[in-house]
Amino acid sequence: MSLRLNDTVLLGNHHMDHDGFSDKSEREAHDDWDTTANENGGRLTEESDMDQSDELSPGSQATAYTEQSTEEMAEAGEASQVETVSEENKGLIWGLLKQLRPGMDLSKVVLPTFILEPRSFLDKLSDYYYHANLLSQAALEESAYGRIKQVLRWYLSGFYKKPKGLKKPYNPILGETFRCCWLHPERESCTFYIAEQVSHHPPISAFYVCNRKDGFSISGSILAKSKFYGNSLSAILEGKARLLFLSREEEYVITMPYAHCKGILYGTMTLELGGKVTIECEKTKCLTELEFKLKPFLGGSCSVNQISGKIFVGEELLATVDGHWDGEVFIHEKRSGLQETLWNPSPDVRSSRLKRQVVHIDQQGEYESERLWQHVTSAIMDRDQVRATQEKYVLEEAQRREAKERGDKLWSPRLFQQDPVTSEWTYKHMDVRPWDPERCLVQFEKDGVIQTHEKTQRRHNGLSYSHSWACQQKAEVNGKHRKASSQPSSCSQNTESSSTTPEPTHESSDNEEFSNHCARCTKELKDIALIEASITSIQKTQQDIQRNLVALSRQLTHQRAADDSMSLTGRHCLILCVLLLSQFLLNYVFT
Repeated sequence: MSLRLNDTVLLGNHHMDHDGFSDKSEREAHDDWDTTANENGGRLTEESDMDQSDELSPGSQATAYTEQSTEEMAEAGEASQVETVSEENKGLIWGLLKQLRPGMDLSKVVLPTFILEPRSFLDKLSDYYYHANLLSQAALEESAYGRIKQVLRWYLSGFYKKPKGLKKPYNPILGETFRCCWLHPERESCTFYIAEQVSHHPPISAFYVCNRKDGFSISGSILAKSKFYGNSLSAILEGKARLLFLSREEEYVITMPYAHCKGILYGTMTLELGGKVTIECEKTKCLTELEFKLKPFLGGSCSVNQISGKIFVGEELLATVDGHWDGEVFIHEKRSGLQETLWNPSPDVRSSRLKRQVVHIDQQGEYESERLWQHVTSAIMDRDQVRATQEKYVLEEAQRREAKERGDKLWSPRLFQQDPVTSEWTYKHMDVRPWDPERCLVQFEKDGVIQTHEKTQRRHNGLSYSHSWACQQKAEVNGKHRKASSQPSSCSQNTESSSTTPEPTHESSDNEEFSNHCARCTKELKDIALIEASITSIQKTQQDIQRNLVALSRQLTHQRAADDSMSLTGRHCLILCVLLLSQFLLNYVFT
């Protein structure tokens, strides 16, 4: 694979030493993340390593990524969503069904390995970002309506990639992590994806996506629930994703459909998507409502995977949407009356999508998805269900043992933290500052921490940081020169013997003054660095306070609306009582 120079910087050096995930456990690496990234607010600057080199190159520090070699993708339509169960596997299903009751939560039920997709749920959540370049284009749209149309187009691009047959990804182990990225050749940028399983009961997966250069980030968490209904079951994904356009400070709140499997006891086992979802921006008053429709009982092949929706700006309906979520989707403009294709995953679109870059399994930590599940995956690919079940049992038993050893002690995730007000999970090293091309050089990832390499143009007392390093080097050279000139020659010995108090030379006094000046500069620069670190910490605290205030404001608004409705109901009751009394009075008078 050939990469541009900028891509090589983004992906690091493939001959570099293994990163913190490989040469030590993630728990040990967690301490390193806090000391390297948190102190700089998720950014890496030249001054933070000014003692090591004049120019800090991320190539020697960034995680080495390689292009993903294999990928499974089914064709569009119902045929790829149907599973034919063998007689042997039917026996396993019947044995499983005997343990279930209608309405039961399946999160604690051990499922047979033949229905497993050989990858983790954390990996599957990354399917939405193979077309992240659509978000790059959305950030450049001038109109709010144009932006939400582009956001909807990106949202639809995450559904056509599906496995063959009825498959379910692995339930992530507590503390499991996954990371990958996509290069944007046209923009010479990179979209990074980080995910972690932050809770096991209930099962919650947190994720963070960022491309500061293209001006967007996504943060969210998913609580996976499963319900059994007799001949069908549903996998419900509770939670929200928050898409943020950095330079516009616009946040789009996005929900997810549920997966529905029918035909478990009788009929053909088929997987569909259903439910109503929304994409909403409070700042621009833009709202998209989508409905994923289940196939009706008497429906034909055209009624499979149907989707319909509406786009509002304020109270005005601007467009309607219809089509198939794994195929072509059309948009009907209300003002112009025109119809056009909003999204179509044609063969050309699929072949030209962004290439996903992954970490080689040899450089992954023991809790990274591919390495953690490698033996289960190998057995499934070899169609060895017995070995797959055994390897899966080993992981589950290790998780139970760790939970028992942990006791009542709360689990602390490595990369995410829970907001005390909203209870939502956020990335610890989030950096939502707009990209500054005059200062920001490149964004990269190391040990699960997404960072930005920045250049420094600051000056203090007429001296820049680079000039300070030059001062230090010149002082060292002058020091060596003085040391060499201090060796007495024959001429100097004669002079010294004739005079016991020789006159100091102008050169030595100049050198001492220059050295003292550079020492003062170095001390002042260190003071500036401490002040900047304090300012960054204060700014982060202000952002947290602002986010909490917004959440409290929303809660107060909802509470006031509820109070208003209650008071309105009270007035209605009062009016009703007055009318009833009037009626009784009239009946009494006229009778």
